Amino acid sequence: MLADIRNDLMYLLNILEYIGKIQKYTEEIDSPEEFYEKNDQMNFNGSINLLANIGENVSRISNELKVEYTEIEWQQIKDFRNKIVHDYVGIDLILTYDIIKNDLTKLQEKIEKIIKVKIIKKIFEIEEINLSKDSKYYTNVRFEKII
Repeated sequence: MLADIRNDLMYLLNILEYIGKIQKYTEEIDSPEEFYEKNDQMNFNGSINLLANIGENVSRISNELKVEYTEIEWQQIKDFRNKIVHDYVGIDLILTYDIIKNDLTKLQEKIEKIIKVKIIKKIFEIEEINLSKDSKYYTNVRFEKII
């Protein structure tokens, strides 16, 4: 799919879904060590995989949207994805935990705002949002924040 702002809705919804899942996997975790050890590292491994997926979706978002919303560190997110994928053993546990506990909620709120604005401006179609809302693929997206 070509990078076009009209296609960005799917990538943004994917990011929101992944953030929601990571939040679910880490909601009762209080330290980087617990994050790493919980459920024989399943929460850690699942979250790392989802962080990589977030970076992958960021790389597919149109330059038009990235230029318009420079307050989001698009390149930094993509770079972190590359670190996860290419240097899994070298992942900084404390940094990763900090990103999850402090940065993802901010990113989630910014993306929800982008979608809301693009719906109002009729760049994104409300019908697509409604279809996504009823989809089994977006069960962790806070649609009440964007509609």
